[in-house]
Amino acid sequence: MYDALEIGHNACCVARQRFTELFPTLDAAASPLVGHVDSVHYSYHSRAVFVFAGETVYRLVPGTGDAAAETGRWWLGVVRAGPWYNIWYDICDVE
Repeated sequence: MYDALEIGHNACCVARQRFTELFPTLDAAASPLVGHVDSVHYSYHSRAVFVFAGETVYRLVPGTGDAAAETGRWWLGVVRAGPWYNIWYDICDVE
């Protein structure tokens, strides 16, 4: 993640934390969420936050008390939910 308010030596934002450190993949068998995020969606139905990266969807796993206090975040990491078209059947693929 970058700090947009701090200018680095190349007149760009200063990197604070790697994306994979901020959003670690909790499933060792799944590919990590390395960036190139297309969108983030909160589902009221599932009460979960989903991250779209290409056709793959990741779900943020919320943390609890000690884990949240240790990391300073309300989430522990992400798990791969699968391709979006296997999760949401009512979304059209529009180009």
